Amino acid sequence: MNILIFNWRDTRHEWAGGGEVYVSELAKRWIKMGHRVTLFCGQDVKGGLPSEEIINGIKIYRKGGRYSLYLWAFWYYFKKFRNNTDLIVDVQNGIPFLTTIYSRKPKVAVVYHVHGKQFFIELPFPLNFIGFAIERYIFPIFYYKTKIIAISKTTRDDLVKLGFKKKNIAIVYCGINGIKKSISPNKFSKPTILYLGRIKKYKRVDLLIRVMPEILKRVPNANLIIAGWGTEASSITDMTMRSITRRKVKIIGPVTESEKNYLLSKAWVFVNASVGEGWGISVIEANLHGAPAVAFDVTGLSESIKDGETGYLSQNEKEFINKICDILDNKPLRIKLSKNAKKWANSFSWEKAARESEALLVQVLRSN
Repeated sequence: MNILIFNWRDTRHEWAGGGEVYVSELAKRWIKMGHRVTLFCGQDVKGGLPSEEIINGIKIYRKGGRYSLYLWAFWYYFKKFRNNTDLIVDVQNGIPFLTTIYSRKPKVAVVYHVHGKQFFIELPFPLNFIGFAIERYIFPIFYYKTKIIAISKTTRDDLVKLGFKKKNIAIVYCGINGIKKSISPNKFSKPTILYLGRIKKYKRVDLLIRVMPEILKRVPNANLIIAGWGTEASSITDMTMRSITRRKVKIIGPVTESEKNYLLSKAWVFVNASVGEGWGISVIEANLHGAPAVAFDVTGLSESIKDGETGYLSQNEKEFINKICDILDNKPLRIKLSKNAKKWANSFSWEKAARESEALLVQVLRSN
């Protein structure tokens, strides 16, 4: 089967996140199953990536920016892809590629999460209203009969609220790349809070800096490490430098895979202050290294964190602070959560996710 994927970015993009990991991990396993996979995505912010490249057997085409790639996707489909594609995987990142309009090929849509109010957090007027309208009204109209892969139950439930039929939505959870041994068996000597991920407005990384003074009242030797990059990175850096706790906050920017694993294995607790996620793959990666997670009780994260077992879900800012401090302060609790977190993380498998998703693709292809 020749599979064509339309996605916003690929894993080499400067702002790549969990969604890009999801697509990449499935695609490279589809190739091992005997399929051919082509990925069309946008060019990197700095434009320094090759326009064509093969990674893990995936043929990648990059063209266009944050918004123009949707027009380039249309052009490339008719110019390069139409005659050698059996099935299209249309990844919806708030704005779909609308392949249902210009292609009659069998299709499967992938949805990480329904953005909703996030459009008004991330985008200026009138783009926020346009994005919201497309997701709320245009997407359900043109993809109503399309089979959808959702990465969590909360995403599926949000799609049903948009008007999609539950029977057309399959849940395929994220997997995890297991580790044979601990990258670093010992934690940092001082209590360390870690955020690792994209720095976007809806991720609310700024909240982590704002709550540090309160955390330090209870745990005076605590530190916060922020790893990753994104559209809000410069403002977060500026905010940190102006904060009275600047010596307790370290921003290290983008990290390599080995650096990421090292930080996750050394951290005492992993935090995520996002207003909502599709799932929370970074949480599971942290769990794999024995780092319990603290987040807010929001979509996606309410499913990836087992409250009281692998970490904590907070109802408000005060509770968020208290739960972080509880873990930093209480070694027996931290050890218990760490053991549970590792067990939870190891229950997820990319191989299982690839088999489940591939079975759906084959089903859709045969039914057309």
